[in-house]
Amino acid sequence: MAKMISKKIALLIAALVIGGGALMVSMMAQPEDQVMANAEPETKAAASIAPEADTTDVGFLNYDMVLGDPDAPIEIIEYAAISCSHCAHFHADVLPDLKKKYIDTGKAKLIYRNFIFDNPFDVYASIMTRCVAKDKFFPTVKTYFEYQKVWMKGKEMMNIYETEGRDAAIAFSRQEVAKVGKMAGITEDQANACFANEEVVSYLLNVRQTAVQQYNVNSTPTLIVGGKAVEGHDFESLAAAIDKAGEDAKAGQ
Repeated sequence: MAKMISKKIALLIAALVIGGGALMVSMMAQPEDQVMANAEPETKAAASIAPEADTTDVGFLNYDMVLGDPDAPIEIIEYAAISCSHCAHFHADVLPDLKKKYIDTGKAKLIYRNFIFDNPFDVYASIMTRCVAKDKFFPTVKTYFEYQKVWMKGKEMMNIYETEGRDAAIAFSRQEVAKVGKMAGITEDQANACFANEEVVSYLLNVRQTAVQQYNVNSTPTLIVGGKAVEGHDFESLAAAIDKAGEDAKAGQ
C-alpha cells in the first residue's frame, strides 16, 4: 500500500506542477523564499467541494481546525503551506501577538487550512499534520514549522532524483518528514498508515481547490479577515483588518 501511495503522490505532484518529467527537478529545488504556488483549478468537481466541518470519523482530521472560541465574532482564515518559510515566520513572530490580543480574548478565531505546495516534502508534511488527535494538530504544525530546515532537504532530494530517479527522491522526502513526525509524537507505524490513506490527499486537494475558487489564493500565507483578503501578513495589517471587521459588524447591527 505504501508503494501505491508513493506513486499516487508522484502523480499528484506532477499534476500540480506542469506535467512532471524533467521539470520535476526545478520543483525539487524551490528556493527558501518561494511563496507562490501553482494554483490553477484542476477540475470543477474537486473545486466544488468546500472544506466544511465534517466530524465523521474517517481516520484523519478532515475538517477546518480552529484556534480560539469557535463562536468568536470575527473570523480569520489562514491558508498556509507547511514548507513555506513565510508561514513559519508568521506562526513564530506574528501569531503569538495576534493570539494574545484577539484570539485568547474571544474577539476573533483563527481557522487554519492547508494549502499544499507542489513539492513532496510539503505534501507529506501536510498529510502528517492531519493524522493526529485534534488537540495535537496545532502543536504538530508548530513542530514542522520550527524544524523546516531539518526536514526540507531540497538539494539532497534533487541529487537523489538525478542519480536514482523520482521514486527514490519521493521516498527520501517521505522518510525525512516522518523523522520530524516522531518529534511530534507520531510513530513510524502511524506515519506509514497516514501516508497510505489516499483520502487525506484527496481532502488536501479539495481544500486547495476551494481556496483558489473562493478566495483566489495563489500564495502563502494568505490571511482572510471577515471574508476579505488582507494585503500583508504582519501584525499591524491584520490588527487593522480585525478592528475594521469589528467596526463593520457593530455598524451592521
